[in-house]
Parts: sequence; C-alpha cells; structure tokens
Amino acid sequence: MSSGERVLKIPVEYFDNGWKKGEAVITKDAISFAGNTIRFKEIQDLERLKFEGRDALRIKKDGNYYLDFGSRQNQIFKYLAFNLKSDRFAVYFLSPATRGGVVVSDSKWEKGYLSITDEALWFLSASKQIRISIQNLGSVEKDIRTVGKKQRVVLVVTHVENGEVITSFILCPETTMDMLQEYIQTFIEKAKPKEKLSEVEEQILTMVYTGVDSVSVESILGVTTEELNRMYDRLVDLGLARVVKIRKEIELTPRGVALVSEIMKKAAR
Repeated sequence: MSSGERVLKIPVEYFDNGWKKGEAVITKDAISFAGNTIRFKEIQDLERLKFEGRDALRIKKDGNYYLDFGSRQNQIFKYLAFNLKSDRFAVYFLSPATRGGVVVSDSKWEKGYLSITDEALWFLSASKQIRISIQNLGSVEKDIRTVGKKQRVVLVVTHVENGEVITSFILCPETTMDMLQEYIQTFIEKAKPKEKLSEVEEQILTMVYTGVDSVSVESILGVTTEELNRMYDRLVDLGLARVVKIRKEIELTPRGVALVSEIMKKAAR
C-alpha cells in the first residue's frame, strides 16, 4: 500500500461461526469489514497464526477478529504492524542474534523501530516484522558486542520461541537504551510468578527444561510420586508448566523456560 493511497478495497475472508467471504476497506487510519470498523490506534494486539485451518491475522480490539487476505496477507500484516497503537522508538536491531545459544549466521542488523504494545514487543523494519509476546520475554540487560568491527554497548533481550531461548540485540543512544531497559524490565517483572520459588522448585524447572522425566526427578530429589505431583501442581498453577500426560509429566510454558534461563544465569555467576 503506497503512502499516497487513501482507500484500499480488498477481498477478505473473515471468521464468524465459519469462514465467510467479504470485502475489507482499509484507509490511512482504520480497517472496516463485515460491519466492523477498527481504528488502527484501537488495535490492542496483532498476530499471524493458524486458525481453523487458515493462515490468519488475529486483530484484537476488545474481542478477537480473524481475517484471511490470501496473497496480500504479508502486505496487510506489515501495514497494520506499523500503524497499530504502540510506543515506538527508532533503533538498530539484530533479531534473532542467537537461537538456543547458537549464533544465527544469516541475521543482519536492521534500521527500524522497537514498538511496544500492551501484549507484545515488536521489531519493525522494511523487511522484518517480528512480534514477541510479553509473556514470552525472559530478560533484558546491557552487554558489549562487536558491531561493525567496534565494541559497542547494546541491549540484549531474551525471549522464548518454540521452547528455545532467543536473543536479540538493540543499538540506540544511551539515554534511550536506559529507558528501554527499564520499560521492558517492568513488563518482565509483571509476568513473573507472584510467589517466590523454593530451591527445590527451581531445580525441578531446570531438570524438566533439560529433559529429565518424572521418575528420574523423583530419584534425584528423593521424593515420592505424591510429593512431586504436589510440586508439579504448584508450577502449573503459577503458569510455569502444563500437564502433558496422564501419568503426570509436565512441560514448561514459555514463561517457565524464560525463568529457567534466568535461574541458570544466576547459577553461573
């Protein structure tokens, strides 16, 4: 969509007790479809995902709306991502920089924006629109990295994606960096468990993260099945894990993986 184009009419399929065909009208500040008009600054969240058999866009404004623009999906997603309600900061970013601790060799520094909404953190450039759920953020800290053959202070943000810890780097003026670090840390603190974990509970999280099964956890900790199940229930209640088998086995949620990353950092200091 060019900046001079005032109105775009485009075929769309929207979900309303099944996928239905219609037309979307997109202007410089709103999108309308099936009797709904959503101003871009009212969009609380935006996401690409699979929904009811389709590659869909989820637009959240109070409730969720699911739309499929077919061959123009990427174009519309990019346009909405750049225009939704957010706090936006001009930065250089490298995302992903590492995946599961391994450097992503083909990732390049991009000039763009860090955009923060109520539910996600975005890296936006002409070629990338990366959404990171606030719930999946792990840590934010300053570190020194080589940028253009020079040692530079960058902001290192970790998050969880498909069970792997991903790091991204942000380069910007120091005053902006300090503000962003504090801002992102506030979101991370809100997502943490309200209750402090015991040392044993931290050990359980770390063991589950590294693939240790329940029988082995019982043996290592010297606890009974009933005792371990009670501890598992607490981790599930805190949103750090979910039950995946009838003989209670758990897997970590993204929030749980993010917390393990922080636990392992503390242990290494």
